[in-house]
Amino acid sequence: MMTDEQALSRPIGWWLKEAGARLDAVFDRSLQGCGLDRRGWQVLASLARRPTRLSELISSLSSFDPPAAVEAVVDDLTSRGWIGESAGLLRLTPVGERQYADLSPLIDDVRGQVAAALPQEEYLTLVRLLQRLVVAL
Repeated sequence: MMTDEQALSRPIGWWLKEAGARLDAVFDRSLQGCGLDRRGWQVLASLARRPTRLSELISSLSSFDPPAAVEAVVDDLTSRGWIGESAGLLRLTPVGERQYADLSPLIDDVRGQVAAALPQEEYLTLVRLLQRLVVAL
Protein backbone atom coordinates (compact mmCIF):
# COMPACT_ATOMS: atom_id res chain seq x y z
CA MET A 1 0.00 0.00 0.00
CA MET A 2 1.16 3.49 -0.84
CA THR A 3 1.86 6.06 1.85
CA ASP A 4 -0.07 9.34 1.96
CA GLU A 5 3.11 11.16 0.96
CA GLN A 6 3.54 8.92 -2.08
CA ALA A 7 -0.12 9.34 -3.05
CA LEU A 8 0.12 13.12 -2.76
CA SER A 9 3.26 13.20 -4.91
CA ARG A 10 0.95 13.14 -7.94
CA PRO A 11 -1.77 15.73 -8.63
CA ILE A 12 -5.45 14.79 -8.61
CA GLY A 13 -5.65 15.12 -12.40
CA TRP A 14 -3.05 12.37 -12.78
CA TRP A 15 -5.04 10.04 -10.52
CA LEU A 16 -8.29 10.78 -12.37
CA LYS A 17 -6.73 10.09 -15.78
CA GLU A 18 -4.94 6.98 -14.52
CA ALA A 19 -8.15 5.61 -12.99
CA GLY A 20 -10.00 6.24 -16.27
CA ALA A 21 -7.27 4.57 -18.31
CA ARG A 22 -7.23 1.53 -16.02
CA LEU A 23 -11.02 1.22 -16.15
CA ASP A 24 -10.82 1.28 -19.95
CA ALA A 25 -8.09 -1.36 -19.86
CA VAL A 26 -10.01 -3.74 -17.60
CA PHE A 27 -13.13 -3.35 -19.76
CA ASP A 28 -11.07 -4.01 -22.89
CA ARG A 29 -9.48 -7.13 -21.35
CA SER A 30 -12.89 -8.41 -20.27
CA LEU A 31 -14.42 -7.81 -23.68
CA GLN A 32 -11.38 -9.05 -25.61
CA GLY A 33 -12.41 -11.43 -28.35
CA CYS A 34 -15.97 -10.06 -28.41
CA GLY A 35 -15.17 -7.35 -30.93
CA LEU A 36 -16.36 -4.68 -28.53
CA ASP A 37 -14.74 -2.13 -26.24
CA ARG A 38 -16.02 -0.06 -23.34
CA ARG A 39 -17.59 2.51 -25.67
CA GLY A 40 -19.48 -0.18 -27.55
CA TRP A 41 -20.68 -1.60 -24.25
CA GLN A 42 -21.87 1.86 -23.15
CA VAL A 43 -23.96 2.20 -26.29
CA LEU A 44 -25.42 -1.31 -25.87
CA ALA A 45 -26.19 -0.70 -22.19
CA SER A 46 -27.78 2.67 -22.92
CA LEU A 47 -30.07 1.17 -25.54
CA ALA A 48 -30.85 -1.85 -23.34
CA ARG A 49 -32.29 0.59 -20.79
CA ARG A 50 -34.52 2.24 -23.37
CA PRO A 51 -34.70 3.12 -27.06
CA THR A 52 -33.10 6.52 -27.60
CA ARG A 53 -32.67 9.14 -30.28
CA LEU A 54 -29.12 9.37 -31.62
CA SER A 55 -28.82 12.96 -30.40
CA GLU A 56 -29.79 11.90 -26.86
CA LEU A 57 -27.33 9.02 -26.93
CA ILE A 58 -24.56 11.33 -28.09
CA SER A 59 -25.43 13.79 -25.33
CA SER A 60 -25.50 11.11 -22.63
CA LEU A 61 -22.06 9.81 -23.68
CA SER A 62 -20.50 13.22 -24.35
CA SER A 63 -18.24 13.08 -21.31
CA PHE A 64 -16.61 9.94 -22.76
CA ASP A 65 -16.39 10.63 -26.48
CA PRO A 66 -17.02 13.28 -29.11
CA PRO A 67 -20.14 12.91 -31.29
CA ALA A 68 -18.23 11.41 -34.23
CA ALA A 69 -16.87 8.61 -32.03
CA VAL A 70 -20.33 7.72 -30.70
CA GLU A 71 -21.72 7.81 -34.25
CA ALA A 72 -18.93 5.45 -35.37
CA VAL A 73 -19.84 2.98 -32.61
CA VAL A 74 -23.52 3.20 -33.56
CA ASP A 75 -22.64 2.63 -37.22
CA ASP A 76 -20.51 -0.39 -36.30
CA LEU A 77 -23.20 -1.94 -34.09
CA THR A 78 -25.82 -1.23 -36.75
CA SER A 79 -23.70 -2.96 -39.42
CA ARG A 80 -23.45 -6.01 -37.12
CA GLY A 81 -27.23 -6.07 -36.80
CA TRP A 82 -27.13 -5.34 -33.05
CA ILE A 83 -28.87 -1.96 -33.35
CA GLY A 84 -31.76 -0.85 -35.49
CA GLU A 85 -33.69 2.37 -35.87
CA SER A 86 -37.41 2.87 -36.04
CA ALA A 87 -39.55 5.96 -35.53
CA GLY A 88 -36.35 7.96 -35.00
CA LEU A 89 -35.26 5.80 -32.06
CA LEU A 90 -32.23 3.55 -31.84
CA ARG A 91 -32.95 0.21 -30.19
CA LEU A 92 -31.37 -3.17 -29.73
CA THR A 93 -32.38 -5.79 -32.25
CA PRO A 94 -33.05 -9.34 -31.04
CA VAL A 95 -29.42 -10.12 -31.94
CA GLY A 96 -28.29 -7.08 -29.95
CA GLU A 97 -30.41 -8.15 -26.98
CA ARG A 98 -28.72 -11.57 -27.03
CA GLN A 99 -25.28 -9.99 -27.29
CA TYR A 100 -26.11 -7.68 -24.39
CA ALA A 101 -27.25 -10.64 -22.29
CA ASP A 102 -24.15 -12.65 -23.22
CA LEU A 103 -21.77 -9.79 -22.38
CA SER A 104 -23.46 -8.72 -19.14
CA PRO A 105 -21.67 -11.33 -16.98
CA LEU A 106 -18.31 -10.05 -18.24
CA ILE A 107 -19.25 -6.52 -17.21
CA ASP A 108 -20.52 -7.81 -13.87
CA ASP A 109 -17.03 -9.22 -13.30
CA VAL A 110 -15.52 -5.77 -13.96
CA ARG A 111 -17.97 -4.23 -11.51
CA GLY A 112 -16.95 -6.89 -9.02
CA GLN A 113 -13.32 -5.83 -9.39
CA VAL A 114 -14.29 -2.22 -8.69
CA ALA A 115 -16.38 -3.29 -5.69
CA ALA A 116 -13.45 -5.32 -4.34
CA ALA A 117 -11.19 -2.27 -4.63
CA LEU A 118 -13.77 0.14 -3.23
CA PRO A 119 -16.35 -1.25 -0.82
CA GLN A 120 -19.76 0.40 -1.17
CA GLU A 121 -19.29 3.00 1.57
CA GLU A 122 -15.93 4.10 0.18
CA TYR A 123 -17.29 4.06 -3.38
CA LEU A 124 -20.13 6.34 -2.31
CA THR A 125 -17.66 8.65 -0.54
CA LEU A 126 -15.48 8.80 -3.66
CA VAL A 127 -18.44 9.56 -5.91
CA ARG A 128 -19.65 12.30 -3.56
CA LEU A 129 -16.18 13.85 -3.44
CA LEU A 130 -15.88 13.76 -7.22
CA GLN A 131 -19.35 15.29 -7.52
CA ARG A 132 -18.28 18.13 -5.21
CA LEU A 133 -15.15 18.67 -7.27
CA VAL A 134 -17.15 18.78 -10.51
CA VAL A 135 -19.68 21.24 -9.07
CA ALA A 136 -16.94 23.46 -7.62
CA LEU A 137 -15.06 23.60 -10.93
